Amino acid sequence: MADGPARPLDANATTDVAIVGAGIAGVATAFFTLRSTAKRVMLLERDCVARGATGRNAGQLTTYFERPLYDIAAEFGADKAVEGQRAFDDAHDLLDLMAAESGATVRVERFTGHMGMFTLNHLQVHLRNNLLRRQGGLREEACVVSEDAEFLGRIPAEFASLYTIVPQTRIRELLDTRDDRYRAVLSDRKGCANSGLLAQQVLAYLERCYPDRLRFVDRTLVDRVVVGDEGVVLHAAGHTVAASHVVMCTNGFVDHVVEDRAGERISLHPDQQVTGVIGFMTAFTEEQRRSPAALSYIRNATIGGDTPYVYVTRRTYDRADGTVTLTCMGGPEHPIDRPWDAAMPFPGSLLADMDEHIRPFAQPARPRGRPYDFQWHGLMGYMRGMVRVIGADPRHPGLLYNLGCNGVGFLPSICGGQRVARILGGEHLPPSIFDPR
Repeated sequence: MADGPARPLDANATTDVAIVGAGIAGVATAFFTLRSTAKRVMLLERDCVARGATGRNAGQLTTYFERPLYDIAAEFGADKAVEGQRAFDDAHDLLDLMAAESGATVRVERFTGHMGMFTLNHLQVHLRNNLLRRQGGLREEACVVSEDAEFLGRIPAEFASLYTIVPQTRIRELLDTRDDRYRAVLSDRKGCANSGLLAQQVLAYLERCYPDRLRFVDRTLVDRVVVGDEGVVLHAAGHTVAASHVVMCTNGFVDHVVEDRAGERISLHPDQQVTGVIGFMTAFTEEQRRSPAALSYIRNATIGGDTPYVYVTRRTYDRADGTVTLTCMGGPEHPIDRPWDAAMPFPGSLLADMDEHIRPFAQPARPRGRPYDFQWHGLMGYMRGMVRVIGADPRHPGLLYNLGCNGVGFLPSICGGQRVARILGGEHLPPSIFDPR
């Protein structure tokens, strides 16, 4: 991705909607707000467009939560959980809309992705999710179980219609692995795309299409947001931006202050407060083209834990000398106690560990110890509740959010952008699992 010349904020400014963060969440929020309202928008970015998590991921298009759907239903109710899942599922169409209207040329590849499971706990968790999907009228995820599964006879009868028994060879085929510890596979619609390039191309379109209503500034750190009854004031780069609304699309970036006019900090519920977590990824090119894929492999015996799964994404990669396959792999994620730095070195010991334990899933024919073409890390917006925050602050309607839990692909960011735009347009949405608390 190429960056243009710097365009920092150079004077005080006013606008209707200030959006903080020009990753895919901020760009999608700007896209739908400009498209469906008459409001003026200022998009502020601390670095360059798509240089945070949006430009540092594996590019997966997935619609699941980092928490079992039935567990979300237990907290919020089945109806809200189902509607939240439906919103994520529908984000595929929102992505297509953004790409088509903006004329984006970024490749968007779709296919059926697969997740490998090896215990009865894994299977029961996901079959319960599927049962809730069926009851709510959602698309069900296909599930197959090996005829050799040690737990086959202990699967509860209530799930009998939610899976199919297949030979172990079929499990190997779907997961593209020789590891026979995996005894079941969950399959659903997936995809992959370069979210950083998409954000850049959509932003370029917005600047062409709405020159009188959109202003983009970069290299401009917003360090303080003051929220009042009549509007908000952002303090950035020695200047101020006055707006009627501000939308925080900052994900893992937590080094700013949001407060009311009395100087009291405005905080989300502890379950919704973002913490800094770094995700580590590496990739290699394959000259012999392979089909695009999104594969994940559960690692711990019970759902949850420090490294709940590892993943592999294969997508088409265009180079100056031709088209190859780019195979990405990741999984290790670590909390940090200091501001994330994109220039922070990739730990050599971690790369060796990924080469040892994840490479066999990505490409078993690849020799151990061969150098990788790319290795990177990105800041991920996780929180304890593991549900993205989308909407207006309940006490401060001028403060909105579209952030959090971006470790599950970037479709939730697009879903959030459209939902926030509906609120900014004056629509009164029913209560949801995403509401700020």
